[in-house]
Amino acid sequence: KEKASDAATADLTQIPTELRTDVHTIEIHHAPFERLTVAIKIPVINHKMKQRDFPAGGGAGGDRYNTESSGVGDIEVVGVIPFMEKGEEKLDVHLGLRFPSGEISERDDVPDGAGGVARELLPRSMQTGSRTVAVVTGFSYRGDWEGLGWGVHGTGSIGFGENHRDYRAGNQMEFAGWLAHDVTSWLSGSFRLGFDYQMRSRGKRQAGPVDHLDSFRNTTEHKVLEVAPGVSVGVPGFEGQRVRFEAAWPVYQDANATQIDRDWNLMAGWDWVF
Repeated sequence: KEKASDAATADLTQIPTELRTDVHTIEIHHAPFERLTVAIKIPVINHKMKQRDFPAGGGAGGDRYNTESSGVGDIEVVGVIPFMEKGEEKLDVHLGLRFPSGEISERDDVPDGAGGVARELLPRSMQTGSRTVAVVTGFSYRGDWEGLGWGVHGTGSIGFGENHRDYRAGNQMEFAGWLAHDVTSWLSGSFRLGFDYQMRSRGKRQAGPVDHLDSFRNTTEHKVLEVAPGVSVGVPGFEGQRVRFEAAWPVYQDANATQIDRDWNLMAGWDWVF
């Protein structure tokens, strides 16, 4: 992996060394009609970035500091429509909108190079939203074969217009295939193979501190292939409730420019059907 100091230049001196993102999502599904389920996703996001402010041109020294941002992200409202059902196999199509409820103007204190601090606009990777509307579409095809559940899933988002900082977040595509098996009536295991392609943003080349590596649109493009085993456990005494855990590790990733590599993800969820 490239060292942080290797990415520093005369113009880019603020270099991220670690980014942790925690997302808590409230997801509600409701079926107002027999052939329509409405899914609402409300993400609450917290970003924490460790970074260094290198001397111009790189080299040793420089301040080490942390920045943080948090808030509600962009809310999605998606309709899920059954398209085909044949035996144990089902195909659903998804269509909806992502609304600009997140922020792109988050700020935090950073060293000013003179022994003090200045409250600066944070780079794109530290913002909680996009401030543009996006169409969200996709499909899910799933089935069951002798007790083995399987499925494939694909989603995409296409943004429109530009926000008040004259850029638009890049379009995104996600594809996944999975297998699941019930070990007992209350315990099941799963395995997922997923591919995530985040395209570069459009519009203004730089949005954020001019000397920060993550302020530029070429650092928003990223491709990741990951493997993710998981487990789902029924909650004793609470019918219709299950807790889910999934850990994901990248087996391949490619970025358009110098970026922080994705390390691992951990997902924990609580499903309640009533």
